[in-house]
Amino acid sequence: MRKKMISLMMTVAMGTVMISGATVVKADSDEKETVKLAVWSSGAADNFQKGADEFNKRQDKINFVVEMQSGDYSQYLGAKVASNDLPDMFFLNPYAQVQQFAATDRIVDLSEEGFATKIYDSVKDACSYDGKIYAYPMALEMLGVYYNQELFEKAGITEVPKTFSQMKEVCEKLQASGITPFAATYKDAWTLNHLFSCLQGAAVGDYESWVADMNAGKGSFRNDNSSLEFDFMDMMKENSGGNYMDADSTSGFNAFASGEAAMIVTGEFSLLNAQSINPDLQVGLFGVPLTENEEDAKLDVDVGICIAVNQNTPHLDAVREVLNYLSDNTDENGWMHYSADSMGAAPPAMDFTMSTEYQYFEDYKNYMSNNQTRPWVYSQLESGAGDMIGPVIQGYFAGTTDMDTTLDQLDSKFSELLE
Repeated sequence: MRKKMISLMMTVAMGTVMISGATVVKADSDEKETVKLAVWSSGAADNFQKGADEFNKRQDKINFVVEMQSGDYSQYLGAKVASNDLPDMFFLNPYAQVQQFAATDRIVDLSEEGFATKIYDSVKDACSYDGKIYAYPMALEMLGVYYNQELFEKAGITEVPKTFSQMKEVCEKLQASGITPFAATYKDAWTLNHLFSCLQGAAVGDYESWVADMNAGKGSFRNDNSSLEFDFMDMMKENSGGNYMDADSTSGFNAFASGEAAMIVTGEFSLLNAQSINPDLQVGLFGVPLTENEEDAKLDVDVGICIAVNQNTPHLDAVREVLNYLSDNTDENGWMHYSADSMGAAPPAMDFTMSTEYQYFEDYKNYMSNNQTRPWVYSQLESGAGDMIGPVIQGYFAGTTDMDTTLDQLDSKFSELLE
């Protein structure tokens, strides 16, 4: 319910604070002008800092500071909104959260910035409101099944599964070879929100109509393929080793990186720590195979991070210089070198070439070029849906609810969001 809290706090704040246009304050000639970017906690902290340090080395007018928020990021944003003290730049989730901040005049219209002509047309909806671009879509993220190529080879698996029955066969072969099929991450509810988004997107088929119906209060999480979704989750529970509910995302990511499990259903960010654990890890990627139709096994690709600019920043000109640096895909030693050009890094939402070849990234490009992708359906639902879905699915993984109860809870809690 974190995003819902933000919405409520913004409503209260907007009732007492009038938003005015940004005023540019020039730095003194002998003093740097500080521009702050607030980001949520992640394994990319060091890379972001290195990117900021590089910018600061190049000039003596602007001090670019990346502030990592170690606590609940939604609570942080809510508090900043309530006190009318947002940083110059800050991370937002795509779609609903960007739209929410834009609708309440909290962020700057960035439609005329240089990045607007470079980003893919397919990502513009994720960062737009009322036909205008209100955030820079910094990173694309890809949800799917990441697999250890060496462990697959050891188990005699020569092709990635494209159907559910093939997926079960892969698990059987891995188990027969003494290999745990899935690395568990289920103690963290957000990982299960990502999983269910992949399953639901495949299950409903026409996800655009389904999202529209849900947000209009006319839809349901229950669909003709719901049983397949829960069959898939049952398969994961059966093949995630013992005590799988005790494993959080960090332990799961580490288990996959160290070769303790052959697969993990997540995003590319799970590979960030692989460089320190096993830099030679050979990883491939495939779409979640929910049904017996191979065409349904698409990769879930969407904007994962948007950067918005505070409407009231006193450093707008300096912010624009920083934004140009962040979005320069021709700068071989700049921000993208640190944030996007390594194992586990999220690629930018524009043309970009990695300096090192990784199989999972090649797989990603193949899915993109073959138009075998779909967006993260939970991101397009009412703000707060992602925070609601994860804990409900967690109850099913923990064995406290069955399929019908889980679906009823999802529908009930989503109705509360709409209210």
